[in-house]
Amino acid sequence: MKQTHKLSLNAKQMTTREEAHAHLKARLRLPDWYGNNLDALNDCLGEINEPTRIIVRYAPLLSKISEGYGEKILNTLHKATEENPNLQLETRDGFFRNEISKG
Repeated sequence: MKQTHKLSLNAKQMTTREEAHAHLKARLRLPDWYGNNLDALNDCLGEINEPTRIIVRYAPLLSKISEGYGEKILNTLHKATEENPNLQLETRDGFFRNEISKG
């Protein structure tokens, strides 16, 4: 059985769309062609071909990104777990686990 990779996101580092996409790109090790938008994020997540758990720390802070964009990021991550069986999503208020979504 393959080892699950753990990739951690910190919502404290994602206070604007631009910061969010820069953080997503760096922490999720997204390719250079990543387009800094939700469609590109979904495409990249769909290409992950090994067991991976994405942990979002301080997830409630994403609600502070304007126009509900933080919730859209979480929805994109959650949707990816439904479409890609290699992905799991875990959200945390801080360092404590709240919820895990499995693909």
